Amino acid sequence: MKFISKTKPAGLIALFILLSINNAHSQTLPEVFNEAPLEEQYRYLHEQTRIYNNFRAIREDMFQKIRRNSIDSLNRAYQDIAAEIQLKEQALAEKNSAALAMEEMQVERDQAIKERDSLFLLGMPMSKTFYNVLLWSVIGILAVLAFAAFILFLRSNRITFQKTKDLKELQGEYDDYRKTSRERFEQQSIDHFNELKRLKGI
Repeated sequence: MKFISKTKPAGLIALFILLSINNAHSQTLPEVFNEAPLEEQYRYLHEQTRIYNNFRAIREDMFQKIRRNSIDSLNRAYQDIAAEIQLKEQALAEKNSAALAMEEMQVERDQAIKERDSLFLLGMPMSKTFYNVLLWSVIGILAVLAFAAFILFLRSNRITFQKTKDLKELQGEYDDYRKTSRERFEQQSIDHFNELKRLKGI
């Protein structure tokens, strides 16, 4: 009896497996294994198979089908992951390329701005700000010199006018003096001549 009680579960399991094999050969696979998602296929197995002594009896064709489906799903998942990784690497490469192009554009922009804001004076490069400061400084200095020259011209003109006036006055005084001197000399000559005549007459 003890031997029978020990071998009974094993015999039942073997019998159940044989019945499952016979049923596998006599039945076709449900459509759920061909069309439904993998989660529904496992749900179908869970609901449609029975458990005996912690063993679940699954038809061999169903097991092989869901095994192939699981492997196919994993392969597709691996392919999707590889594709995502490739897309990510491609996007990263494009981002790095765009960043490099941006840096080059920024360098070119800075160079263009520098060239736009710089001028050459006597072959020396200088910024427009320094050029403007230098230009207005030169203009200011020239304006000051021109104003100073104008003031000096006015002063010189006034002095020249005053000297000319003084010279005319001096010339008038000299002419008057020369006229007076000539008249006095003539009068002295006449007086001397008269005196000589008077002496000769005596």
